Amino acid sequence: MRKTLFWAALAAAVVLAASCASTPPKTPEPEPEPKAVQAVPAPEAELAKAKELKARADAYDLGQYAPEEYAAAEKDLAAGEAAYGKDNAAAKKSLDKAVAGFTAVIAKGGAVLVDRIQLESESSKKEADAVKAAVAVKDEYAAALALYNAGLAAKKAGDLEKAGSDFAAARDGFDGAAVTARDKREKALQAMQETEDALAASEQNAADAQEALDSEGIPVQAGGN
Repeated sequence: MRKTLFWAALAAAVVLAASCASTPPKTPEPEPEPKAVQAVPAPEAELAKAKELKARADAYDLGQYAPEEYAAAEKDLAAGEAAYGKDNAAAKKSLDKAVAGFTAVIAKGGAVLVDRIQLESESSKKEADAVKAAVAVKDEYAAALALYNAGLAAKKAGDLEKAGSDFAAARDGFDGAAVTARDKREKALQAMQETEDALAASEQNAADAQEALDSEGIPVQAGGN
């Protein structure tokens, strides 16, 4: 009995060993490599654009016409510059906001500024018309009027920067024409006054001479004979 159990156990051990020998051990699968994190490039274009728009707004002092938008855009630009090269994703987000903000400042402030300069040019035109500059200095006046009309066309087309430039040039042109026309008018009036004064002096001299001759008892014949 004991021998039978021994041989049965031995047979089972042989079968188990054969089974283990025929089945190779499983090789552990390699863990997947972590995906490489792509670096966000520095937002150079966004930074340059934001600075360019800020310079344009500052050149015309447009921040005074859109103070809230300008302050927010400045804050976004500063945040973008601070994050630049450290967290480029955050820098780009801030700079995109700065670009949009300064664009809004230029649109809003530019419209107000152009309206103001247009009114100034129209006021200067009235001054020039009052002194008849269109006749006295017609070339200067015509050049200023052409610039004013160009400003109107540019404003209608939505080119506020050109409109403002044309209106400003027209204003200066009308001012110059008014000054020149006024100067010519004053010189003409002065010449007329001098002529009248000379004529009056001549008449007075003649009267004085006649009085002197009369007092001397010297007769004066008509025609000087």
